[in-house]
Amino acid sequence: MTALGLAIATKGEWDPEKLLATLREAGIEASVEVHVAGDPKHAPTTTAPGLTIHLRENASLFELWGLAIDRCTAPWVAILHADALPVAGWFAAMNEAIEREGLADGYWGPVEPDFGTDDPRTVAYLTEYVQFRWPISNDMKEVPGSNLVLPRQRLGFSGGDFSKTRLLGEGLEPRLVEQARVRYARPYRFADYCGRRFRHGRAYAAKRMPKLSLLKAIPMTLVLPAVRIDRILAHAFQHRQGGLSWLRWFPAILFAETCWSVGELVGYVTGRPGDLARLD
Repeated sequence: MTALGLAIATKGEWDPEKLLATLREAGIEASVEVHVAGDPKHAPTTTAPGLTIHLRENASLFELWGLAIDRCTAPWVAILHADALPVAGWFAAMNEAIEREGLADGYWGPVEPDFGTDDPRTVAYLTEYVQFRWPISNDMKEVPGSNLVLPRQRLGFSGGDFSKTRLLGEGLEPRLVEQARVRYARPYRFADYCGRRFRHGRAYAAKRMPKLSLLKAIPMTLVLPAVRIDRILAHAFQHRQGGLSWLRWFPAILFAETCWSVGELVGYVTGRPGDLARLD
């Protein structure tokens, strides 16, 4: 086994043979631990040598990541999503960084779209990941929720869920590895996506520490769509390879971001995260 293992999570349908083929194209050899955690109702009917599959019912995506991480025995763990897998050169780049420096705060890589700007999935990509598309601003302070490689000891838990937000709150500052890129190709339906944004916003607010007072939280959620969209537009203008055709998705982006903000407002007011098992 190598020093780097993979913890992959998904709440949807997936194909083991296709996933494994993609990993092999990215340079991930048979000696690498690959743990995939998913929902039993989407359990594949076939398997593939080289994958270890874990199933847990009524688990959020973050709990599935926690399950895959917990089963990984390698000293370094890559946190990946089954719909945003590495491209060629990813494994070599991450492995080289580990061998060269082995930073205690780990590493992260860019998230690229696996489609053009005319694809409806552009809405989800722009909303969540455009700031992580190469070239990346030198003053970038954020990191994506997947395509993270961290020392097993830095994760510091057994079971439970994986929370990038919690780790960043504890001072985690992983370093960018430019060549370690993944391709975002997550399935998309607008109504489902808006529901997901609402659920994630609600859970984020309800679990946020330290708690915000309602006097601060309510005005903040009212202006949040404008703040988030301004950031999205700034990054989108930076990546104009497809011209400005992505502007056709602006109304959908505005609505999706409003759904997140409404979710946050509900989370702050009620203090309840909702059904965490539906977080995908």
